[in-house]
Amino acid sequence: MFTGIIQEIGAIKLIPKKGDSLAIQISAPNTSKTLKKGGSVAINGACQTAIVIGHDWFEVFASSETVNRTGFRYYQSGLAVNLELPLTLNDPLGGHLVAGHIDDTGRISSIEPGFQSTIMKISFNPEYEKYLIEKGSIAVDGISLTVFDIQAGNLSASLIPETVANTNLKFRKIGDLVNLEFDLIGKYIEKFMSGKSKGLTMDDLFKHGFMR
Repeated sequence: MFTGIIQEIGAIKLIPKKGDSLAIQISAPNTSKTLKKGGSVAINGACQTAIVIGHDWFEVFASSETVNRTGFRYYQSGLAVNLELPLTLNDPLGGHLVAGHIDDTGRISSIEPGFQSTIMKISFNPEYEKYLIEKGSIAVDGISLTVFDIQAGNLSASLIPETVANTNLKFRKIGDLVNLEFDLIGKYIEKFMSGKSKGLTMDDLFKHGFMR
């Protein structure tokens, strides 16, 4: 589990293809000091397992499912990527609960720099709009952002200078593809309400505070 608070900007060193999958090497001096072989790390929001740890780099193996769901299939050497190690029980939850499981990709449709904030608009598959609420959270390339102005297949997010300076968003351009993870809690509630979760009733939802 992650929080969407980026800890380091890494750079892709090498991406050898292995069939439909990828082996990705990432230069990341700080993350490499803490990451252990077999440990998890979020790369642009996608949870991956470290298989090799170098002095100032590490390598992960991205399965075909990850490659198909994310922008990994378009990544090239030198690309800046957001990195976050998993949340521990001692860490504050500074962003929101992020599973590291990418739902789909979106595309940056506009970037409007301002004096105190930058407004970024992203187009996405409308089928995921049901997981968004005004002032709710979304993970964009692993960054916890608050959304507003939600329309059919489009959302806006206001970026403070701190977020831009410490993430790969400072390198992003209009037309770039970004990884999106929608609200985890919303997905669970949707399944509960659909009746696909055995034994759960409306009374259970009221009892445990999911509904009022």
